[in-house]
Amino acid sequence: MKLLHVSPFYEPAPGHGGMARAAGGLCRALARRGHDVVVATALLQPEDPLDERRGGVRVRRFSGPAFLRRRLVPWAPGLGRLLAPALEAVDVVHLHGHRNGLAAAAARAASRRGVPYVWQPHGTFPHHGQHAWAKAAFDRIVGDRVVVGAAAALAVSDAEARDLGGEPQVIPNGVEGLAPPHPQRPLKRPGAPLLFVGTDRPQKRGTLLPGLLGALPQARLRLAGPYGRRFMRSFAAFGDRVSWDGVLGDAALAAAYGDASLVVHPAVGEAFGLVPFEAAFHGTAAVVAGGHGCGEWFRGAGGCVVPPDDPVALVDAVRRRLEVPGIADAESRAVAAFAMSALTWERAAEAVERLYLAVLDRRGRRPGAA
Repeated sequence: MKLLHVSPFYEPAPGHGGMARAAGGLCRALARRGHDVVVATALLQPEDPLDERRGGVRVRRFSGPAFLRRRLVPWAPGLGRLLAPALEAVDVVHLHGHRNGLAAAAARAASRRGVPYVWQPHGTFPHHGQHAWAKAAFDRIVGDRVVVGAAAALAVSDAEARDLGGEPQVIPNGVEGLAPPHPQRPLKRPGAPLLFVGTDRPQKRGTLLPGLLGALPQARLRLAGPYGRRFMRSFAAFGDRVSWDGVLGDAALAAAYGDASLVVHPAVGEAFGLVPFEAAFHGTAAVVAGGHGCGEWFRGAGGCVVPPDDPVALVDAVRRRLEVPGIADAESRAVAAFAMSALTWERAAEAVERLYLAVLDRRGRRPGAA
């Protein structure tokens, strides 16, 4: 099949969340299955090439207003016109997210030419308490039309499917290690830090971390990700017990996973949650908050899941694994084994391929008949 994926964020895009990593993993796996995959995405870094082949996928990057890029609202004026000739030969369009100009332009262009598109929100459908008015306004003007016009919706967990309503297809993400596997599982250094990988956005629940450090006076914390000054000031009382690395590339993040004693992942509203699974690939267990897709998959994999927004349960779970490292080691092994068998990009791509074929069949179309 000839496939066009449209994603506001695409690899390499450190610091731009799981959508970039998930879109890249899926597209590469679809290309390995013999499909002709083209990605339209935003130009996030000036040094990134506008047109390249990456992992068997053609990636085209489109530039938009710089002030929108700084606010992570990708927009690409004129994208619809540029897509018009390409859509003549496309079987299916796959939209990653819907509250961005790339998705809006691609959905409009695909609809005009009768090309079906699949919509995958990657956990972005709820507003998560952020910019609720702006998101509601965007949805009223264009976002709702993108969602309603989709030939099929794809969720990465049962929890996300409930958020979307209707009958979305549930296909989990694949999970990959970020570096070659270590020949032996690294021994944890005495006093190795806890690790938090995320942002200061409300749904990540980083606000629970100062209380965790206060309850565990011997623990140190390493923060990886983009954080604002206000968030960082909340750790001022802990001095050198807290370190901040900023956004880490794949190799540095893999090393951070391996060096940590435990990953703390108290986020809520996470449709899937790649971080705790990636950590397990690098020999480190995680304590994860339940109540949504991340807890759903992580519990099924044999990892530690505590109730959401329960600081006492979070402290107890972290303390137990620091005091008895064998518990954490067994959990990381179980999670990694589960991911390697059940959460592969090959399995995800095969399921997405079946979804594309079902969409074409409902339209009375055959692959290659565009």
